[in-house]
Amino acid sequence: MNKADKIFIVLVLLSALLMYVPLFIQDQQNKDKQKEVVVHYQNEEILRVDLLQNHTYQVQATLGEVQIEVKDGAVRVEKETSPYHLCSIQGWVKDTGRPIICLPNELVVQIEAQEPTDDGVDTVIQ
Repeated sequence: MNKADKIFIVLVLLSALLMYVPLFIQDQQNKDKQKEVVVHYQNEEILRVDLLQNHTYQVQATLGEVQIEVKDGAVRVEKETSPYHLCSIQGWVKDTGRPIICLPNELVVQIEAQEPTDDGVDTVIQ
């Protein structure tokens, strides 16, 4: 291993680490925001629920019924009908930047962060 190989390895490692910086920044920005689970079927929103409500929802998709479970601030596709069950294999998701995409069922499950609701009070302190 010569000097050029070592420099190349260091550059690859640094670039790999730098790719995670935007994800870390986004996670820090969304930490205090209210999060919702949004389910899209064929580019149409069919379900929007609070991420903190533990419940199981069933939606109709291309290949049949899909069961979506929301529990303890995370979401997953519990049961679905597709050739390789790729949707349910993806497991639990609790980050806003990581959607569950189920191409055979034309379904996308993602978490969106909402701004805190405005209570209507506008105050100026001098």
